Order: sequence, then structure tokens, then C-alpha cells
Amino acid sequence: MIRNATMKDAESILKLVNENASKGLMLSKSPYAVYKDIQAYVVYEENGKILGCARLNIAWNDLAEIASLAVDMNERGKGIGKKLVLHLVDRAKYLDIKRVFTLTYQVPFFIKCGFHEVERQALSYKVFGDCLSCPKVNNCDEHALIMDI
Repeated sequence: MIRNATMKDAESILKLVNENASKGLMLSKSPYAVYKDIQAYVVYEENGKILGCARLNIAWNDLAEIASLAVDMNERGKGIGKKLVLHLVDRAKYLDIKRVFTLTYQVPFFIKCGFHEVERQALSYKVFGDCLSCPKVNNCDEHALIMDI
């Protein structure tokens, strides 16, 4: 089941994100970063255990970002990530947002979800607020993908 995250989920979210980051699949998050954005997160829960998470960041009146998508390493390949992405795309539609983007290392996964790759420069500089605090700010190796909805 996918539901909105609460503060009691923050430790599970942090563990999922940083476990995936330790494998080079995504960038890590600090506890503060998870706490301050907890209202933007959704979690995938099964039998009382958090198996996946993701968040939707509103970047502008017609643009949102899917970020911090992480799935338990033992549950990968079961469709949890795709369910989380499609849930957040539906949320963006409900909010009348026209485009959703992601910055990721997981290009084939997001292409399977309906995104297409674009040059990072095609995105407005307003979307790069989180990038300013990233250790890779001057050496970014993530790929930009976008979906028109």
C-alpha cells in the first residue's frame, strides 16, 4: 500500500535512501533533509514494513520533481518503484502540473516508466536548489529525464 509518509517513517526512509546511495544508485540524504521534506514523501508499506519511498517536489507552477526514489534492496524488481513513480505522477496530475522530471542514475528504469532524457540545461535553474548543497554540485553525473503529463 502506498501512503503519505509521517515522521515515524523518517528513519525507514533515511535507511532506504542511504542504503541505495551506498550502492551508487542515488545520492545520500541527511536526517535533516528527510525531516524537512517529510510532507512530500510517500512510502510503500507491506505488513508494517516500509519497502520503498519517493517524494514529489513542486518546482514551479507547471513542473515537479520525483526524487529520493528508493526500494529495499531485497524487494527490487517487484514493481514497487514503478508503483511509487506512477502514484506521484497521478498526484502531479491532480495538482494540474504538466511536467514531471527527475535527476537520476537509473535512466532505463525511468524510461520504462514513460520519461525521456533531456539535457540538464533544458530544465530551469529554479529546479537546482537542492544541487547547491550537493557535494557533486560542480561535477554532477546524474541524468535529467522528463515526462509530459
